[in-house]
Amino acid sequence: MRPRQILTSFIMPTTTVLSLPTNPSPRINEASSPTTRDTAQTCGLYKYPESPNNPPACWAWYAPTSEPSDYCGSSSFSSVASTSAPSSSWLDSCASLRSAQASSQRDFFLADYATDEFNTLLTSGACAFQVKPATPPSSEQIYVGGTDVVDILGSAIDASRASGGRNGVEGSTTCSPGVVQWRMVPV
Repeated sequence: MRPRQILTSFIMPTTTVLSLPTNPSPRINEASSPTTRDTAQTCGLYKYPESPNNPPACWAWYAPTSEPSDYCGSSSFSSVASTSAPSSSWLDSCASLRSAQASSQRDFFLADYATDEFNTLLTSGACAFQVKPATPPSSEQIYVGGTDVVDILGSAIDASRASGGRNGVEGSTTCSPGVVQWRMVPV
């Protein structure tokens, strides 16, 4: 998709806005919590064209669309050795996240983010979808289409289940404007 098409898709008004469900996180005791060696900051999400008054370290616009975009190409998939969950039940949260994203029909534009660590774009229950540029330091804005998120989450859930369901899955894909690393991990 060309930049003009991308900007047009953000500017076009829509009448329906859906958002991810806001379920409270279940309490997890220390013995059953996932183990993670990597850190990630959580991005604030703002409906386009609203901007935060005091922007957090990581923030992104989301644009409701009548049809989610496909800004990214094919992706690689591998297990994340640094994350594990006590069981595969965290994948149910990932499936809920995927379903919510499929029904919300929105695209994402990361405006400000960390270049040296993952940035949590979306969460649901015990599942997080995180992104970062593959070649830091890159401060270019990153476009991730709703179709890309749904496709990556679906394939990542399948890949995690195929390997026992306890580890996260990561990969990389070329999005507009460059290569983006992503991961789906238990939180």
